[in-house]
Order: sequence, then C-alpha cells, then structure tokens
Amino acid sequence: MYLKPGCGPPFVRYICSSYGCWVGVFQLAVDMVVRNGKVYTPYGFYEGSVVIDEGKVVSLMKGTTPEADEVINAGGLHVLPGMIDMHCHFRDPGFTEREDFETGTRAAAAGGVTTAVDMPNTVPSVTSLEALEEKIKIADAKALVDYALIGGAGEVSAEALRGLAAGGVIAFKTFMIARFKELAASDAWMLDNFKVLGELGLPCLIHAENQSIVESGMEKAIASGRVDPIAHCEFRPAIAETEATMRTIILAGETGVHLHICHMTTKGAVEALAWAQSTGRCVTGETSPNYLLMTEEDMKTKGPYAKIDPPLRKAEDQNALWKAVNDGTISVLASDHAPYPKSEKERGWKNIFDAPSGGVGVQTSLPLMLNKVNEGRISLERLVEIFSLNPAKLLKLYPRKGVLMPGSDADLVIVDLEKGFEIREEDLYSKERASAFAGQKGKGMPVTTIVRGKAIMKDGEILGKPGYGVYLRPCR
Repeated sequence: MYLKPGCGPPFVRYICSSYGCWVGVFQLAVDMVVRNGKVYTPYGFYEGSVVIDEGKVVSLMKGTTPEADEVINAGGLHVLPGMIDMHCHFRDPGFTEREDFETGTRAAAAGGVTTAVDMPNTVPSVTSLEALEEKIKIADAKALVDYALIGGAGEVSAEALRGLAAGGVIAFKTFMIARFKELAASDAWMLDNFKVLGELGLPCLIHAENQSIVESGMEKAIASGRVDPIAHCEFRPAIAETEATMRTIILAGETGVHLHICHMTTKGAVEALAWAQSTGRCVTGETSPNYLLMTEEDMKTKGPYAKIDPPLRKAEDQNALWKAVNDGTISVLASDHAPYPKSEKERGWKNIFDAPSGGVGVQTSLPLMLNKVNEGRISLERLVEIFSLNPAKLLKLYPRKGVLMPGSDADLVIVDLEKGFEIREEDLYSKERASAFAGQKGKGMPVTTIVRGKAIMKDGEILGKPGYGVYLRPCR
C-alpha cells in the first residue's frame, strides 16, 4: 500500500503482514468516499460515510474523512449494499435475440443490482463442465456487474454435478416439470441428486409444480375452449405448486441438502415452508415482485404481459406472501427476469396459451419495492435483507457481498426514496422490454450503482463497460 498524494487527514488502513499480525498503514488518500449518507449496517442505519479503496470497503466512519480521488455526496440519501438478484435469465448463449449478458447486466446496473445470478436454461443447458466454461467465457466478455452461474441438476450423473461444482457454480437448479427436459428430474433422480449436492454443500433451487396436474389443467383448458388470459391461472391451479413444494421438502429432508424453493406464489406452499423450517429442515423460500404486486385479477387488464410461471394467484395468496416476507419465512426476493419479444407476448390476447411466460424485472424490481417501502408495506431494512444480505449468505458470497463492512467488496447502491418514477419500456436497458409494469408510477429510485469501488451507473446513465464484471464462486 503506497501513500497517495493528498492534503487531507491521514487514514489508517489495517492490513495483515507476512508475520500474521495486523499492521496500521497510513494513507493520505483513498479511491472513493461516499459521504454523509444514511448507511445501512446489519445493526441499523447511521449517518456517515463509506470509505473505499482498491475495490473494498475499508471503513464506515463519521466526521472527517480522508482525501479521495472521487467523492460522492449522498446527503439525504440511503446507502445500501448492492442488490443481489439470484434469479435471472439472460438467455446467453442460445436466445440472444431476447437478451444477452451485456444488455441484461446493463439493466441490472440501472436497477441497483451489483451481482446477477444466471439460470442454467440456456442453449446448451449448463449441465456439463464444458457448457459452464463456454458460458463463463461469454459472460466474462460482456458483463457489466459481477455474476454467478447456476448449474442444471436434471437427470445428469453425479460426476457431472461434481464437475460443475469444481467449475464454480454457485448452486444448482431442478425443474419438477418438463418444460426444460435437460433440467427436469423424476423424484427418484432428484433424491439421488440431493444426496450429491448435500455432500458438495451447494443449495438446490427448485421450480416446484406437479407435472401431472399442470398437464391435466392444460388439457382441460383446451377441451373447454377457454383461451382468455385468466384461464392461465385457473387451469394451472395453486395445488400444483403446494403439493410439489411439500413433496420436494420431504425428499430433501432425507439428504441434508439445502433446498431453496423459487418464485413461491401460494398460501399452501408458504405453509409447507413454515412447517419445514419449524422441524429444523434446511429449506428457504423466494418470491418476486410479480407475486407481491399483482394478482390473477391483473390478467384481465395486463393480459399476456402478466403471464408467468407459476401464474399469478388470488389476493389471499398474495397476503400470505407478504406476511411470510415480513416475518422471515420467505427470506429472498428475486426478479425472475426473463425477457420475451413484444410480438410473442401480443399473441396471448387472442389465445393466452400462445404467449410465452416471463418478462423483464432486473431493472424494475428495486424501484417497485422501494415504492412499497414508502407505502409502509415493508421496511427498508427488511428489503435489504431479502434482496442483498440473505442471497449473499444463501449462495456463500457473504461477507464478500451483501454487506458494507471493512473487507467486503465495495458494492453499493445509493437510493433516493423521494425520487418519483414511471416505468416506460423505452427507459429499460434490456434487449426485449415487454413489461407487465409499464406505465406504473411510484416513488423510490436507485441513483448510483457502484461495483467494487467503481461507479457504473449515475442518475440512470450507464458508465460501466462490458467485461468489468467478474465470475463469482462460492466462498469456502
């Protein structure tokens, strides 16, 4: 550590010497100071500054700060750890006409997301070390924010799972329905996979729906002639998710694997999750702004733009989700960002089953949830927990990510809770921008995004460059 020229007060940074002891090093200047913000810590907010050097947080302090190459005034604003979106579909490789790592992570930067976790259902699916290495090569050249990858745990060999773990995947994903055949697994195969993943110490993320019930519902919809938007919800019933959630919890309980239920939507699934946690099982749950902010009634006006899988549910399910988010039963918020062209979505007005399921979310999730903070539905502290701290812990990225403390990566998002917004598709950075939330207004916006000490977004302008993001492996 060298002394940078400067005339401010010297700053003591503690480093570990070759003798194994901590030595104070005086520095006259640092790379960046985020000054006078309301800074989040696990112990609450405090008025002060974040001192950053060489990509790391080196101090949280009040009063006089050291000289810095860059000073960002956060007076009156909240300074949070960068958001970690652990459920993204950047479509790269395979569907790059919809999204790719550059456009997807550009949208992430605009939305205050400093770490994006990409799902394995690309082409090829991430079910082999070769496919993983190719995807890393692509993402390394394009990503603006740090990223991690999830491996596919379909009907693949234990050797393949171990190879993916050695390659650094952050977790694995299994579908209980056969929408993505390479990533789907029978109960018996899933049980075997759980045993391997338990040994590897990596979580398994689950898309929990009962295949037979989903298929039967589709057949009934076709037979009835129902093709209106809300038919997607009515013929893909809540019990399909609730049953699958309970079944996979029981299977996982035989193995010790960390089970994580993705995009939870139903009251029954929440009750199953709460039961599992009360019995000491290692099970966590996730939901998205889609389910917290929309119900099946929105299908009548938003139509195919609100078509997602699992589908939107009733108000009583939504209320159960909010309760679970606030009481800790559900510990993760994620966007399930999955862009599709508007032309494909529009087909759903005539026949909802002709439209694909999914939509953009990585850029809009934080503003939408900050608006709910302003409305009093969730505290800002709890939002940080479910959208940053808890994902970091679950994915073994903590304390490098998900927290602002000395030694952690300097990943920050500065938010203005008073700044109004209107979601307009022309303002989104994704390649395909069809959004169920287009036209929605609210209050609360990320105004600066910092990744490893570098400001990559200021006031909606993207400053970061492709290739800056790095591949993240689990901390061991």
